[in-house]
Amino acid sequence: MYRVAKKMVGDGDDVSDIVQEVFICLFDKLKNGDVIHNPKSWLYRVTSNKCVNHIRRQKRFQNIEFRQDNIIEDESLEKQEAKSIINFALSKLRYKERMIVVLYSEGLSYREISDATGIKFSSIGKTLSRTLEKLEKELINQKYELY
Repeated sequence: MYRVAKKMVGDGDDVSDIVQEVFICLFDKLKNGDVIHNPKSWLYRVTSNKCVNHIRRQKRFQNIEFRQDNIIEDESLEKQEAKSIINFALSKLRYKERMIVVLYSEGLSYREISDATGIKFSSIGKTLSRTLEKLEKELINQKYELY
């Protein structure tokens, strides 16, 4: 959950707050006796919703962009530039498309991505394929070599 929030929001303190809010929601839900059938998917969905709410508060829907991760001193300039280009390309995607790519990069199954995003299971594969093609085109437009 932390990695997903970090990819969506970027700032370490905000990410920690979001993850903490997710666990508070989980605690409240369980305390009220609610049953969570797919806990992993539920946690990703709540994390994604909290990230969206945070971005709304920060950006007010104006050019939602991924903030560049804090740059670690020992990273090479080339790696920093690649991160920046990829983050820019991701920022060009719609929210649901970004979420699918982030969840896929985290190793979630199509079923888990479907549960977390609310997109039909039968549509995940095609949507992911189209989104990756769109991301590839944007990276090519940025003159980023994929291979």
